[in-house]
Amino acid sequence: MLQEAIITNIREDGLAEVVVERLGICGGDCEGCDGCQYENLMKSVVQNPIGARRGQHVMIETPTMGVVKGALWLYVLPIVLLVVGYYVAAVLGLPEGKCIISSMSATVIGILIAVVVSKKTYAKDPTPTQIVSIIDDQN
Repeated sequence: MLQEAIITNIREDGLAEVVVERLGICGGDCEGCDGCQYENLMKSVVQNPIGARRGQHVMIETPTMGVVKGALWLYVLPIVLLVVGYYVAAVLGLPEGKCIISSMSATVIGILIAVVVSKKTYAKDPTPTQIVSIIDDQN
């Protein structure tokens, strides 16, 4: 996934701090909409393998597969476990209240799994996004 950004700072560890326009569900057309409740700019820390400098307009890339996997772990797994938890309890002949408790418990387990996977992924590569090209030099 490619996005345009502006470098606001180069850190001592070689990473760059950038400002990225947040693209929401609405498509990011903030000028034509008064419905946004969030600021449309987002700060992020990215790898800087090409040695870009402060003030430069750059293109950054986030691994698309990482975003998709993260969404699956965070959103899909808990929902699937909610349904599976209810189904297993119903097949065992448990009353409705216990089926609901079973489904909620399975959902919590799914969320905990997602958190553990997220922390392990972050530990392996805390900054997967990187600068891939310089678009415009403002200096």
